Amino acid sequence: MTLTIETYVLGPIENNTYLIIEPVSKTAAVVDPSAPSREILERIRKNGFHLEYLLITHAHFDHIGGVKWFKHQFNDKPKSILHSADLELWSSGGGSKYFGFDFDTGGQPDLLIEENQNIELGNHCLSVLHTPGHTPGHVTFYSNENNAAFCGDLIFFHGVGRTDMHYSDELGLVSSIKKKIFTLPDQTILFPGHGPSTTVLEEKENNPFI
Repeated sequence: MTLTIETYVLGPIENNTYLIIEPVSKTAAVVDPSAPSREILERIRKNGFHLEYLLITHAHFDHIGGVKWFKHQFNDKPKSILHSADLELWSSGGGSKYFGFDFDTGGQPDLLIEENQNIELGNHCLSVLHTPGHTPGHVTFYSNENNAAFCGDLIFFHGVGRTDMHYSDELGLVSSIKKKIFTLPDQTILFPGHGPSTTVLEEKENNPFI
């Protein structure tokens, strides 16, 4: 049985937050909890899911704004997971100072991950692809079984992530897309941090930035 993937558009910047459900074990993960969401919380509680992880593609404030809130909703707190290269960005407020305000992340991540680690969600496995460029520790969570990649702000439908911050790297972002995303099967669905989903083939053929 495949994973169930649900999309919720949250927050003032209209971030995509994803609820991933493994239906056999009833375990779940939230990818990029950008803001508190009663809708997601009620979906989890009503169906008796166990929220195991908060998976963070990168440490920008608009992708982690709901981490503290989600953790406080459960006695068995979900583990927040971040790549180690984004820990400094997380600790400094998720880049909020760059936009002129302060943001409290609510503590450190529970688990730091690296390239090629696997995250087990019930009977399924998500692979960690380190895809820096937008931020140093940006990752993509990839499910081979579901032909799905949660790619944060690396690549969008006919677009790419910003690289005008001092810690960003335009050449690194393009390299991550070409070497990590475009080597996935063409039918892989890309679930980005903003906007509609797309596929590897669509972006190979029609993304004007690559």
